[in-house]
Amino acid sequence: MELLYVVELDVRASGPDELGPGEVRERVLQHVANWLNFEHSPPLSTKSFDVPGSATLVSQRGDRADTRVSWALEGTDDVNALVVTVRTEITRSGRADFVCVVTVFNEGERTAVRLELARESLDGVLAPAGIDFFRRPYLLVLLLRDRDLQCWAGPSRVDGRFNWVNPKHTEFVWEAITAAGRLLPILLVDGADEGGEQLARRAASELAGLAAVLAVDARSQRIIEDRLVEVDATIPRGGARLVWPDLALRHPAFTKDESVLAPGRLLRMLSSVSVTVRGVNHLLHRASAAQRSARNEKIAADLEAAKNRGNLAHQVAAQNRAIEELKSEVEQYVAWLQDVETERDGYKAKAALATYWRQEADRARQASGLRATDWSEAPELDPVDLTELAAFLKAQSRDAIVFTRNAHQAWKRDDYPHIHVMRDALITLTKAAIEYRRLECQLGMLPDDWFKHEWELTLASTDKFMSKNGLDEFTFEDRTYSRLPHLKLGDHTSPNEVGRIYFAMDSEGERFIVDHVGLKLYSL
Repeated sequence: MELLYVVELDVRASGPDELGPGEVRERVLQHVANWLNFEHSPPLSTKSFDVPGSATLVSQRGDRADTRVSWALEGTDDVNALVVTVRTEITRSGRADFVCVVTVFNEGERTAVRLELARESLDGVLAPAGIDFFRRPYLLVLLLRDRDLQCWAGPSRVDGRFNWVNPKHTEFVWEAITAAGRLLPILLVDGADEGGEQLARRAASELAGLAAVLAVDARSQRIIEDRLVEVDATIPRGGARLVWPDLALRHPAFTKDESVLAPGRLLRMLSSVSVTVRGVNHLLHRASAAQRSARNEKIAADLEAAKNRGNLAHQVAAQNRAIEELKSEVEQYVAWLQDVETERDGYKAKAALATYWRQEADRARQASGLRATDWSEAPELDPVDLTELAAFLKAQSRDAIVFTRNAHQAWKRDDYPHIHVMRDALITLTKAAIEYRRLECQLGMLPDDWFKHEWELTLASTDKFMSKNGLDEFTFEDRTYSRLPHLKLGDHTSPNEVGRIYFAMDSEGERFIVDHVGLKLYSL
């Protein structure tokens, strides 16, 4: 099983007069049950977790797979862990499971939750298990939204929100960056830019438990700029900078053009780091150790009692139980060691592969003389002529996006008033087309979700009216394509303001073919 993501949090009552330790644990278990039950049946309750068990939860949505859930208990009354494993089969690249493991740990008054995402091949096919995209588990959102609970990662409060930084807070920012006990990276976002708040909000939601997010306004940036220069952590204009706890490291920067992709890329980057740092489930090991210790104490007590009674048979039985317990413990340690060795080999292979592709990319870039696209150089969109902008987008994407004659005619004919909105949408669609080609058309999720989460574009993949009235197909280069996928630029307004971009997602050609730019194809 390949770990993809690990978040570990302490969960506490929000105030001293709120929930007691037992009530905190019960509230966490209720959130686990609610998470599992969402759009699935039969429902589970917190009582289900009192004993080990399993269930198949049937999805109530036709486009979602069923889930297989199992749970087990480790530990004693004082130190224990509930481990819930949720499996969903993926069939896009061989047979594999997408796995989410939830560990709810309790020791005295402490409650902790560990969330793991992983993928596991089921058929031995020598190919990556088919998932390229994931988000933080929704269980984490449920925990963070509960006003009676607080979540902490070491000394850092985790709430899934970002904080604004104004001149009054600049000293606090520097203290937070340089704090010796800091466990989490800090994402500094340019709050002076109009898109800064939106970027900070998305990043804070996706990176909960992985990074703290601060939106720094223009005046505050000027005040702390010299200090940020010292650690090479200045904030790009309109972008963001991730500052690691170790200030000697290189701190990744995201420019304004990269800001749309930043939350997704940061999630993948920090998830990989989280697996390296938090790969071993110490919570489960602690509960298992407590369980073994309790068993050993009982065996020792039974042996001593048998000796005192002079009962040889009972002494032999107690010794046999001790031997079996030691065998079980050795087998567990061997299994853990094998897991660690497998993870180590996997990391070595990934590092070698990353080095290879980095070298290949550098060679290709040098050979072709490519430079990063500056999207601000894109020409303005003429109110009646799509030609100049379409040619620029086609060239910069290397034909990852192309425009049909229909698209040009539609823009010339339609009188869509929001020219800048359409231009921005076409540029973002081009960026998506480039990424679509890079991913070899394997999005790892539904296209509607991919466009929404990665690009903040509203995509509809179906349209019953178009299908019913023969508007769902078009011909390009002697082939027929579906015109159903379309970007929605405004709804619930007057007909002359409802913008649309209809296009085909051509998986064979690894490109988007735009067939209509303008107003909705049919009246509201």
